[in-house]
Amino acid sequence: MSDVEAAAKPGFIPPREPLYDWGLRVTVQEDLFNDGSHPQVPDGALLAPKGTPGVIVRVGRTEEGSLPVYLVEFPGGTVVGCLEEEIAPADGSRRGVPGVM
Repeated sequence: MSDVEAAAKPGFIPPREPLYDWGLRVTVQEDLFNDGSHPQVPDGALLAPKGTPGVIVRVGRTEEGSLPVYLVEFPGGTVVGCLEEEIAPADGSRRGVPGVM
């Protein structure tokens, strides 16, 4: 199915471009807890406290495909999937706005 055909389908929401790219140093904006995606850690355990620095190592999408998800590696090698509101550039630069230059 082409993009034109997909866009013509009712209810189709095109995926949003990510604000951040891999390699960017970020800090956590809120405590990140295990939602069950880290089987070696108990559910609800703290994975990265607010303010922890990390590096984006991969950019993907949610299962629905519309929102960017960032795999962030934290000190000690823990990799956590984060949404944009959970991270911010470590250098304090302003967040971009998708589709706005």
